[in-house]
Amino acid sequence: MIRITAKRFFLIAPLLSTVLSLASFAQAGILNGHGAAFGGVTGSVPFNNGVGLSGTIDYAVFTAGAFNANFAGLGYVPGDALVYTYQVNVTGALGVSAEIVGIGNPANTIGTFNIGNQNASSSSFTPNARWLFSPEIPTGMSSWGLAFSSPKLPIVGGALTIDGGTQALTQGVPTPGPITIPEPATLALGIGSLGALLVTKRVRR
Repeated sequence: MIRITAKRFFLIAPLLSTVLSLASFAQAGILNGHGAAFGGVTGSVPFNNGVGLSGTIDYAVFTAGAFNANFAGLGYVPGDALVYTYQVNVTGALGVSAEIVGIGNPANTIGTFNIGNQNASSSSFTPNARWLFSPEIPTGMSSWGLAFSSPKLPIVGGALTIDGGTQALTQGVPTPGPITIPEPATLALGIGSLGALLVTKRVRR
């Protein structure tokens, strides 16, 4: 059983007018730096367990409308206000056979969309988001886009566990936080205000 942690480094305030930027890495695809990402929550983080399991996870959070405007018809239909998306890019000697994303709050409608080389063989909540790949994603290839919907605003700092026969932990990806997205009218009132970024915890490696 692969275990998930959800270490929270940053809490994004409801207005999300502060743009987060995390380091970009090679092998990044369409999700990394996507211009339609909600509140600028987009980027790429590496994973490497030192024994052949390595690559990157690209991610972006979209509103349902922005997701449909960019990826409609590719397989995933949003089920709530925000869509959390990820893509696994494999660079090491080991292929990826499973990927699990930690989720700290309820989400719904999990699935995939066709922006890569290989679709997941299954996707489910267990209760964490879980995508399985059979056959595994080989080196030099990427997964399809992995997606689930949630009404919760993102916390950047969640942890992913990648399984390729061995495990690698990746930190710094967005997962749903405790705050529900404001109603559109409430959000509009604060468009000109500077959002607050609350640094809650730093975890030493």
